[in-house]
Amino acid sequence: MQLPVVQPTVVQPTVVQPRILILAVGSAGDVYPFIVIGQALRARGYEVTLTASANFEERVQRAGLQFISGLAQEELETGIRDPDLWHPVKGFATIWKYMARHLPAAYNQQLALVREKPTLIVASTLGLTGRLLQEAHGVPLVTVHLAPSCLFSADDTAVRRGLHWPRGWPRWAVRITLGLIDRLMVDAVVRPALNGMRAHIGLAPVRRVMSQWLHSPQHVVCAWPAWFAAPQADWPQNAVCAGFPRMPSSSSALEPDLQRFIDDGDAPIVITPGSAMAHGSDFIARALAAAAALKVRAVVVTPYREQVPEHLPPTVHYAGYAPFDVLSRQVAAFVHHGGIGTSATVLAAGKPQLIVPFAFDQPDNAARLTRLGVAATVLPDAAAAVWQQALARLLDDPAVAKACATFATVMAAERPAADRIAEIIESHPGPGQVT
Repeated sequence: MQLPVVQPTVVQPTVVQPRILILAVGSAGDVYPFIVIGQALRARGYEVTLTASANFEERVQRAGLQFISGLAQEELETGIRDPDLWHPVKGFATIWKYMARHLPAAYNQQLALVREKPTLIVASTLGLTGRLLQEAHGVPLVTVHLAPSCLFSADDTAVRRGLHWPRGWPRWAVRITLGLIDRLMVDAVVRPALNGMRAHIGLAPVRRVMSQWLHSPQHVVCAWPAWFAAPQADWPQNAVCAGFPRMPSSSSALEPDLQRFIDDGDAPIVITPGSAMAHGSDFIARALAAAAALKVRAVVVTPYREQVPEHLPPTVHYAGYAPFDVLSRQVAAFVHHGGIGTSATVLAAGKPQLIVPFAFDQPDNAARLTRLGVAATVLPDAAAAVWQQALARLLDDPAVAKACATFATVMAAERPAADRIAEIIESHPGPGQVT
C-alpha cells in the first residue's frame, strides 16, 4: 500500500508590528508637529503611540494615534500659571523644575512600553527620557528639534532675550561664551536631577546636556527648511533639515460667530500670545491699542478669557480657539509670540507677522523671520507707539507683502515635511526587543 505524501508544515515566523513611541513635550506648537509626523508614520504601517500632556488626548486620538498621558491637566495648569515660565532668564529653570519632578515616573512609564514590543523612539528636544532609554537599554532614538535655537551654534548663533552678542565677535569668542553659558547656566540647572536619575539606572554622569548629550547619536532631524536656518559645521554631524511639519485643521471651517465677524468688514489682524501664555494681559492690551490707533479690526485668540478686557468694542472679536491654518488665510496679519508653530503657519499663509517674543526659541524665530522680510519684532515692554509703527509698516509696505507671497509660494511647492521626516525615521535600523 502506498502511503500518502505528507507535506512538511512551514511555520511562519511571527511578525511583530514595530511600535513608534513619540515623546512630545510642550504646548500646542510643540505637540502638533509630532501629531502630523505620527500620522505620516501610521500611513506607512507603523503602530504609533504619542505621549504628551493630558490636554492633547482628544486631538491625538482624533488623528488616529494611540495616546498616553505624560502629565495630568492639573499639573500642566500649575506650570502654565507660574509667572516665571515666560521670563527670558528664569524660564528654562522653571520648565526644568516641573520636568525634573516627573522624570523618574516618565522613564518608568516609557520603559514599560518599550518592554512590550520592539520600539523606536522619536523624541522632541525636551524628551530626555528617550535619550536615557537609548543609553540604558539600546532603544533606537531619533531626536527631532523644532527650532534652530535648540542647537548651540557659534557659526549661526541663536538670538536670545537678555543676551546680546557684540557685533563682530570672532567665532572663538562666541564659542567660549556659549560654553560658559552651557556650563554655568544650563548644566547647573539640569545636571543635578538628570545625573541623579542616571545614577539610579546605572549610568555615568554627563555634562553639556542641552548642547551635546540630548542629540541622538543615530539620527537628528531639524524640522525646518534650510532656507530658514542652514546647516552649520558645528551642528550634530547627523543632523538633517526636513521642513516645517504643519498639522492641518480637522475642519476647513471656522466657528460661525468668528466667520461672520471676518465677513462683516475689512480683514482683521489676529492677536495671540500663545496657547500656553496665561500672563498675556499686557501683550493683548498693547496689541489692541495699536489696532485701535490704526483703525484695524482684530481677533483675539487665547484660551484664557480673563486676559481679555471684559467689554470689547464691535471691532474686536474674542475666540478661545481657532485653527490658525484656516484663520490665517482670511486675515491681514498676525501679532503673536513667535512660537515656531504659529510662525510657520502664518508664513505658509503669506501674511505679515508682528512678533513679540517672550523667551525660549521665540526671539530667534522672530529674528529669522524679520531677516526674511516677512516680520517685525518688538519687545513686550516696548512703548505703544513702537507697536503701532511696526504694525503699520507691516500692513502698508509692498516689500513685506512681496516677501510674504514669495515664501508662501516656496512652502506650497515643498514636499510635506511630515512625509520627509517619516522617511528619515523609517530609514533607521529596526528596533529590537528590550528585556
